Amino acid sequence: MPRKQRVIVTGAPGTGKSTVLNLLELKGYLVIPEMARQLIAEEQALDSDRVPWKDHASFGIELFDRQVNQFDLARDGITFYDRGILDNLAYLRRDGLQNSELEEASRAYPYHPEIFLMPPWEDIYDTDEVRWEGLDLMLDIDRALREMYSEMGYTVLEVPKISPPERVNYILEHLGLDG
Repeated sequence: MPRKQRVIVTGAPGTGKSTVLNLLELKGYLVIPEMARQLIAEEQALDSDRVPWKDHASFGIELFDRQVNQFDLARDGITFYDRGILDNLAYLRRDGLQNSELEEASRAYPYHPEIFLMPPWEDIYDTDEVRWEGLDLMLDIDRALREMYSEMGYTVLEVPKISPPERVNYILEHLGLDG
């Protein structure tokens, strides 16, 4: 077993990722926050066009670079990531902006072979200042994420639609850790 295990928690917007990751952090696990949200907020503060809905290609390249830097933040043991490099590439591909060069480069940054995907769940979905995707895109994004991770050799584990603490226990138990 590798000393550093980088575990991805992913899913379409509004599926409960952040809630589950906050609970994992409260249990003492290192959680690397979603870089896309941070980058969007920074670009909006600068009144920049480098946001996904205006210049997704440029945004995706900058996001890739920042996610590579985040990759190195893992410490010994388990580190959870709110999305990974492949999320960015799945979004680019979904928008017709497939970047084969970035996809190939992403292979140098391997995560745990199983990723935890939060499925679309309309009952808990809400928009905010950086979550701009509408409900109609949830299934499309979910499909794009599943395809990208599977294509790159990862096993996609769908986290059940249960309470956040139960989701945390599901993830920890699957990793062989105490819930």
